[in-house]
Amino acid sequence: MNRKYIEIQPLFIWFLLAIMILILPGCSQGHKGKKVIGETAQISLTDGDIKYLARIDTGARITSVHALDVKVAESSPDKQDNIGKLVTFNTENEKGVRKQVTSKIMDVAKVRNAQGVEYRYVVDLNLNWQGMDKSGHVNLRDRSAMSYKLLIGRNWLSDDFVVDVNKSEGIIK
Repeated sequence: MNRKYIEIQPLFIWFLLAIMILILPGCSQGHKGKKVIGETAQISLTDGDIKYLARIDTGARITSVHALDVKVAESSPDKQDNIGKLVTFNTENEKGVRKQVTSKIMDVAKVRNAQGVEYRYVVDLNLNWQGMDKSGHVNLRDRSAMSYKLLIGRNWLSDDFVVDVNKSEGIIK
């Protein structure tokens, strides 16, 4: 009887190995072809000469950039009426480097945060990380009180990135 158990055991081990070979590669394919980005990353505006140390935030639905002096051409008091118009704003990174940006208002986002509810203009901006250019919707917010002047949300990360929280490209202190 012991002899049968010994003969069956190697067969069972081969069976388990075969299953692992077939199943495990599928488990790792969830990020196949995607770039691994850390909790912080050096990201620049593709059209500008400004680079940010950005915070990667998978809890944020949409990306947010530090915007000051926001001016809408032929502005209406109702933000929804400004969709499609040009907006000019100044942005500044954590080192104090400033850049003026002009873009078209794509939408108005309702954002809930610790301060309550606010409505922000959304523009389409091209961002670059390690040579990869990607366009995405970005809301405009005064982030003066925040360490990270660019917050990368799920909308920009989607389809192209996996976040590794053990990786970072520098941290603001």
